[in-house]
Amino acid sequence: MGEVEDLLGQVPLFAKLSKKDLNRLALSMKERTFAAGSVVTDPDHTGVGFFVIVSGTANVSVGGADRPALKSGDYFGEISLLDGGPRTATIVADSDLRCYGMTAWEFRPFVLSHPEVAWTLLTTLAQRIRANTTAS
Repeated sequence: MGEVEDLLGQVPLFAKLSKKDLNRLALSMKERTFAAGSVVTDPDHTGVGFFVIVSGTANVSVGGADRPALKSGDYFGEISLLDGGPRTATIVADSDLRCYGMTAWEFRPFVLSHPEVAWTLLTTLAQRIRANTTAS
């Protein structure tokens, strides 16, 4: 497998996919880079992209509160990708960030044809909601 397929296979959302499906998914992804210090996402903008980080790190804040940093293998953008609404977090590249991303119009048909991805996505979103609403 190639770099993108290997990376996707390590993402919990896609871990149960066959090599053939990982390859199909990888073909729809495009490489994106963000310079250190650049704002990758913020709540003032809607999102149409889902990203998986290949290299680099990014700082995350939600409503001004810091969240764990993102690193290689982490992903972001799935919430806005699903509903087309504003981003829920501000993500700033801490170092040069190299990602692979896809748009909603590529992601939606893939998820609809792979219910295991849809279920994993739902449980991941529920965990994130619970983590962000539970008192510390």
